[in-house]
Order: sequence, then structure tokens, then C-alpha cells
Amino acid sequence: MMTEFNIAQPTDKRPLFLFLALVTSFAAAGYAVAMSMGDDNRTGGLFIVQFAPLVAAFITKFVFQRNLRGLGWGWGKTRYQIAAYGLAFLLPLISFGLVWLLGFGGFYNVAFIAEARAGIAESFGQNISSPWGVMLALITVGGIVGMLTAFGGIGEELGWRGFLVPELYKHYDFTKTVLISGVIWAIYHWPLIILLMGPRLGVSPIPLMAFVLIASIGLSTIMAWFRLRSRSVWTAVIFHMALNVHTQGFFQNLTVKTSWLTHYISGEHGLMLAIVSAAAGYWFWSRRAQLSTNDM
Repeated sequence: MMTEFNIAQPTDKRPLFLFLALVTSFAAAGYAVAMSMGDDNRTGGLFIVQFAPLVAAFITKFVFQRNLRGLGWGWGKTRYQIAAYGLAFLLPLISFGLVWLLGFGGFYNVAFIAEARAGIAESFGQNISSPWGVMLALITVGGIVGMLTAFGGIGEELGWRGFLVPELYKHYDFTKTVLISGVIWAIYHWPLIILLMGPRLGVSPIPLMAFVLIASIGLSTIMAWFRLRSRSVWTAVIFHMALNVHTQGFFQNLTVKTSWLTHYISGEHGLMLAIVSAAAGYWFWSRRAQLSTNDM
């Protein structure tokens, strides 16, 4: 493990406490700004929320180390980055595939495909007649372009998996590390569900909060494993950004609401993704023996 200058002792939990206090303060301020700006103009406040973990991590590192080392800046082995991106597509594919198969949502949204076809024709001069061709274009080109604009994943992951996970791993085993980080990550998203997603979708936020808790622990297990195994925060960044792009930008838009259950079962805050994420998280948790305390 790379030796770093750190004025905090190995058993010192002050960096954790300072980081969590800063994240809470910045995120609360961001949510307050977002709520004051109205439903159609919340970008500024949510930007603060998304980058609260990054700013908190940077401040904490400077306070205790006088530098930004230890956040996993190195790229590591590319196979981990590829695996992270592939898994970030596979999880929503399985999740929404089950939603469509079981009838909780319809496949596919004709209006969405028509709009996407027109956008592709205007931007690239290509008229794709087949809806399957449009979907393939959205997955490939849309996935790449979307990744370049999904900056929120960087803001979150440099804090959560760049700082929090390795810091927790100094004090706890992998199981406690992913449980603690997963619960914190879920609570961080709860105001978004209560104040924005629930009212926007016209559903009760309470079930969504439970689903997000389950999904957050599962997804945190996956990203923590990648982060510690690869020693690179970019695995978590890529996974997070790709998951958002594929889930929000493609699969959710492709899904047709068929009943009041659709918003509870499908989507990034739905039950199905929570179940699939928990199953995948368990698979990675069962391989925790491949990690060591040097994987930070």
C-alpha cells in the first residue's frame, strides 16, 4: 500500500466524522436551494447535492493530510473499468426485462422511439426506420454521450467510494463497510424522493425509500468491491454514471406505464432494480475474500 502523509492515526475516526458532517451540511443546503427554485428549475440546488460528497472529501483530505492522495486517482487495470460499465448496463436490462415480462410496465414507448429517431436524423443525418435500430443507437451512441455529461457520478463517487469506503475499511470489515456506506447513500437520496420524486410521480415516497435502501446497499457492495479490488475510484465513477444513463435515459423512457404499480416496480427507485441490485451485491459480497486491507 502506498505510504501517505496523514496526521490522523490509523484508528482515528475524526476524518469520517468531519466528512459526514460536511456532506450533511452541503447536501442540506443543496436540497433547500432546490426546493426553493420550483419543480422546473431545480438544477442548481441538485448540482450542490451531487457535488457535496466531493467537496466534503476534498476538505477532509486537506484538513488531515494537506493533499488529495488516497482517493483512488489511478486508472488501475482496464478490465475492471470494462466490467463496471458492462454490469451497469446488465443490471437495468435484467430489471426492466422482468418488469416488461411480468406486466408491470409495457414495452416499448412508441413516442419515445419516434422522438429519438427524429433526434438522430437531425443530429447525425441518419434516418433509422427500424425501432430496434433506434434502440441500438441509443444504447451505443447515447450511452457514450450520456457518460460525458453525467457529471453527478463524479461528484458523488469521489466522495462515497473515493473517500468514505476506504476510510471505513480502515476500521471495519467489508460487510460493515458496505452496510454503513449503503445506508448513508440511501439517506442522502431520501429527501430527493420525499420532496421531488414522490410528488412528481404521484406515488407514496415511503415504499420508494425502502426500495432505495435495499438498492443502495446492493449497489454500494458492487462499487465498494470494484473500488477496493481495482484500487481505482474510476470503476465506481464509470459504474454510477453508466447506471444513471442507461436506467434514466433509456430503459425508463422505453417503459410504458400500465398501472399504478409501474412507478413502484420499475425505475431507479423501483422494487425490481432493488431486487436485482441486492442479488448482484450478494454475489460480490460472497467474493469479499478476494479483498485485503491493502486494497485501498
